[in-house]
Amino acid sequence: MKKILLVTVAVGSVALSAFADRPYYKTLSGNGNATTPAQVIFPAAPLQQIRIVNANWSSDTNNAALNFSGGTTGYSIVETNQASTSVTNKINSTNGLSANAVLVLQHAGVGYAATVSTWNSSTNSGPYGGTNVVLASGGWGMATSVGDDVYLMDTPVAVPIGATTNAMNGDALYVANLVARPVLVKLTPALATNKLNSVVGRYEY
Repeated sequence: MKKILLVTVAVGSVALSAFADRPYYKTLSGNGNATTPAQVIFPAAPLQQIRIVNANWSSDTNNAALNFSGGTTGYSIVETNQASTSVTNKINSTNGLSANAVLVLQHAGVGYAATVSTWNSSTNSGPYGGTNVVLASGGWGMATSVGDDVYLMDTPVAVPIGATTNAMNGDALYVANLVARPVLVKLTPALATNKLNSVVGRYEY
C-alpha cells in the first residue's frame, strides 16, 4: 500500500512540474495618437524569455513601423518618487544609461516606459540626492515603490508597415535577448491615431 502511494505522489509531482514548464501566452493592446503612439509592454517574468508571435495593428502614416525592444541592464527603485509625474527618480545605479535611452519601470506586474534625460550621483540627502535618473517630462506617470524593477531597453528592431491595417504571425517575430526581461512593442509615428489591436507574447522557460 505504501509503495502504491509513493508511486502516485511521484507521478503527480512529475505532472505538476511538466505543467509549470509549459509556455503561456499574454495578449495586450494599446491605442495611440500623434503625441503618444501606441505601445504595449510585456512584463518580465522570473526565468522566462518572451517572444512575440503575433501583432495586429492599424496605422495611418506611410512611414510607420513596428518597433520591438527587449530589456538589458536591470536596476531597482530605492525611494518612492515624490509624485507620479516626478522626473527625478532614485535608483540603485546609473551604469549603462545614456541620453534618450528608454527605461521600463515594472510595478505590480505592469510596465511603464519613460525616456532618460540625464542622471547623476551625489552625496546629498533628500529626494534629489543620491543616485538618480532624470526622466523626460511626465516621469513614469505612476507612483513607484521601493524595490520596483527598472530595465534599460535595447535598440529597437524596426519593421516598416506603412499606413495599413494588417497583422503578422510567426513562431518568433521578435525574441528578447535575455530571460527575465520585459519586451516593448511600439507603433510609431502616428499622423492622428494608431492602434495595436492585439500583440501576443509567448512566455517560456
